[in-house]
Amino acid sequence: MVPLSLEVFLGTLEDFNRMIRPMQMLAAAFGLVALWVVLRPQQLSSRLLGLILASSWAATGLFYHLSTFAELNFWDYPIGLAFLAQAVILFWSGAVANRFTVGTSVGAAHHLGLVLGFYGLAGAPLVGIASGRNWAEVGYFAISPGPTILFTVGVLLMLNGRSLIGLWVLPVLAAVPVSIFGSSLILLEDASVLPIVAVALIIRFRSSAKSRIRLNSDD
Repeated sequence: MVPLSLEVFLGTLEDFNRMIRPMQMLAAAFGLVALWVVLRPQQLSSRLLGLILASSWAATGLFYHLSTFAELNFWDYPIGLAFLAQAVILFWSGAVANRFTVGTSVGAAHHLGLVLGFYGLAGAPLVGIASGRNWAEVGYFAISPGPTILFTVGVLLMLNGRSLIGLWVLPVLAAVPVSIFGSSLILLEDASVLPIVAVALIIRFRSSAKSRIRLNSDD
């Protein structure tokens, strides 16, 4: 199903990560900024979040999937296009339409979102390194799909607005091929993306349902 051996995949990933160094650190810095503006909302929070998230999806789709792995694995081509489409949606929703608003209540969805945000930034790379790979053989936020999807889902969990539910469509759809068909499914941290996103989606819907019930009871 995946025409890549572990040696070929890790060798390609290592070459890719070494070629773009130190972009991993720069991407992590922007990720921390995104989490900061979610936790400490500012006037330009929505636009800044839109720019950071859109850039992360665009960079992953263009450089990781389309420019690097699409030649080795057919599924990386449609995955890359999905990432570029999500980048456009995130840019429009956050940076242009200014529709990102941070949740005022701190519940299960907010806590899970924060955990996923930090896991996407640091946890996923550390899992890879702990499994015996070097720093260039692991995935990073805004560099590879798994951490980018998980970080984005984490941020979405901490945002308000049922109108933002459309932003979940492509991350959920992208999680399926990334976890099942993508070149990086060889990595545990990417193969686990789909079940994690599924749990996050369930929690998000339950949280939204409770909010609607609370609003109706107040009326």
